Amino acid sequence: MKVHLYDVRWIDETFIEFQASFENTRFAKKRIKIGDNLSLQVQEEISCAGFVRDGVWKPCLDAVIGRKKCERCRAREGRFIYTSFDGFNTDNFTVQDLAKLEGEHIVYLSLFNKELIKIGVSRIERKTLRQLEQGSHFTLFIAKTSNGTLARQIETLFRRAGIADKIRASKKKDFFCPDITKEEGQKILESLFEKHKGVLNEYTNLQNFLLPSPEFSFWENIYGTEQVSQNPKSFHTVKLEKNEGISGKVIAKKGAFLALELPEELVSIGLKDLVGHQIEFDEQPEGLYLNSAFQSALF
Repeated sequence: MKVHLYDVRWIDETFIEFQASFENTRFAKKRIKIGDNLSLQVQEEISCAGFVRDGVWKPCLDAVIGRKKCERCRAREGRFIYTSFDGFNTDNFTVQDLAKLEGEHIVYLSLFNKELIKIGVSRIERKTLRQLEQGSHFTLFIAKTSNGTLARQIETLFRRAGIADKIRASKKKDFFCPDITKEEGQKILESLFEKHKGVLNEYTNLQNFLLPSPEFSFWENIYGTEQVSQNPKSFHTVKLEKNEGISGKVIAKKGAFLALELPEELVSIGLKDLVGHQIEFDEQPEGLYLNSAFQSALF
C-alpha cells in the first residue's frame, strides 16, 4: 500500500509509529518495534503532508510540492510557541498560545556524544519520551518548573552561556553508538551543569527550581543499540531518495533513526527524511535498493 507519510514518532518505550494519509482522504498508522521486519520504498518527490489540529488530520489545500510541510499548514497547526518562545519576549504570542505552556515542565541536558550536548525542556509527563524521540544517549534532568514559561527562561539563559538548544539530525546520525561509558557521560553532564548554573545567579526565582540532586538517566537498553555495537557486520547510515528502498529486520531504534539488519550489513535510515514522501510498505526481499547500485549495473 502506498501512503503519504505525515510523521514518524515514538509512542512509548517499545513502539515507533508511522503516521500517513491514504489517497489524501484517510489517515492511518503503522507501529513497529525491535524484532519486526520492515520493508519500505520511497516514491514520488516530497510534498506537503497536511496538518493535525486538535487531534484531527487535514490534507494540504494547496498541494505544495518540495516541502514536507508548507507555511500555511504549519500556521494552522499553531505550534510556534513550542519552537520560538524564549520565555521572556511574549510580543508575538497570544494568551491562548501561552496557555499551552501551563503545567509542570522539566529542564534537561542531553548528551549525544562527548562534544554534542544540548539544553532542552519538555512537559513533565513527556520527560522520558522526549529523550527517546531526540535520541539522547545520556540525560541529566536539572530543574522542574511550575510552567513552561519558567522552563524556557532557564533554557534560554543556559543557551546564552554557550550550550546549544538545537542539534541537527545530520549530526546525530554519526553517533548511533557513541564510544562513551555511562560513568563518563554522567561526569561530563554534571561538570557542565556545575560550570554553567551560575547563569541563574541574578535570577533568584529561577534558582529555586533547580533540582537539589540532578537526576541522571541513560537509554541504551531501550534503543537496543548493543545489537549494533556487538554485531560484526559493517554499519552505515543511508538517506533514501526517490525510487530507493530497504527491507530487513529492525534491530535498534534511536531518536529519528532505525537500524535494520540485512544479509550482509547493518543499515541505519533517517525516518524524518521520509516525511512528505509517498511510501510503499509492501513486503520485499531483504536488501538495500539504491539508484546508484542500479546505475552501476548498467555500465
